[in-house]
Amino acid sequence: SPSTKTKTKKMITKPIFIFSLLFFLSFIFNQNIICYAQNPPSITGYTCNPNQFNPCQTYVLYRARAPEFLDLASIGDLFSVSRLMIANPSNISNPNTTLVNDQPLFIPITCSCNNINTTFGSISYAGFNYTFKAGDTMYGISTSKYQNLTTYQSAEAVNPTIVPENIDIGQSIKFPIFCKCPNTTSSQNLPRLLISYVFQPNDNISSIASRFRVTPQSITQINGNNTKILDTLFIPLSNLPNLTQPASSNTPTPTPTPASPAPVIQENDRKGTVIGLAIGLGVCGLLLILILGLFYKEKTVKKEKYSDVERQKKFVCWIKKGVFC
Repeated sequence: SPSTKTKTKKMITKPIFIFSLLFFLSFIFNQNIICYAQNPPSITGYTCNPNQFNPCQTYVLYRARAPEFLDLASIGDLFSVSRLMIANPSNISNPNTTLVNDQPLFIPITCSCNNINTTFGSISYAGFNYTFKAGDTMYGISTSKYQNLTTYQSAEAVNPTIVPENIDIGQSIKFPIFCKCPNTTSSQNLPRLLISYVFQPNDNISSIASRFRVTPQSITQINGNNTKILDTLFIPLSNLPNLTQPASSNTPTPTPTPASPAPVIQENDRKGTVIGLAIGLGVCGLLLILILGLFYKEKTVKKEKYSDVERQKKFVCWIKKGVFC
């Protein structure tokens, strides 16, 4: 009947409408995520919109590397932070410890959106000044010292007046460390932190997600699905995880035993010592004179006795023979 057909048509139309609505809402939600996700990075860095970007405090994951960066002091100098500012978020109780190769560290940075020029637009980074040493190159500093948290092309863009082949020893160059802050205009439930992490040759999204205790989807929503080796990933976190560190990093530095203080010689003690020494030398001198005197006297007496005996012998000889013998 016509009424039955109408009811059947309504029953079919209602699920289709609900399904279409859900699909539309899902599409809108995914579009918001895509807008929030990073644009594919260029060699100069990650673009940003100054109108949608507030500076933020965040972190980069850095690894201790031999031979130059196996202590917090040298790494702190590279990023202009103190040893404690690295030790505390990195779960290291002894800031004076010697690090092991590849030991992970959280380095605090201040991220901001910076206008480069009309060609490159604006990119988000934290800038650090590096003083060139003998043998340094823009490429070497970017890849080795800053461990691909930046690129030499980005450093050249940030320092437009430099000539890479003609940098003097002692010259200071700003290196932009790639970073990102949560989008302040998005209505999503955003993470509190976006940690800068360089994708390593043995990494995959699942292993990184497990290490930081997040889902793989949360990483790909921010970074997309085309991450390549040595790209910078931004890991969404509500709080910093505790990094697993070698036991030596949390062993307190033994307190050195204080040296015994040198005895304090008072002025009166010095005078007494001098007087005692003088008296002792005087007594020794008198004894020496006495001994020499006795020795001389004994020798003189013996000589006189010998002379008397000789005279007696001569006298007896004269009596007997009438002449001196």
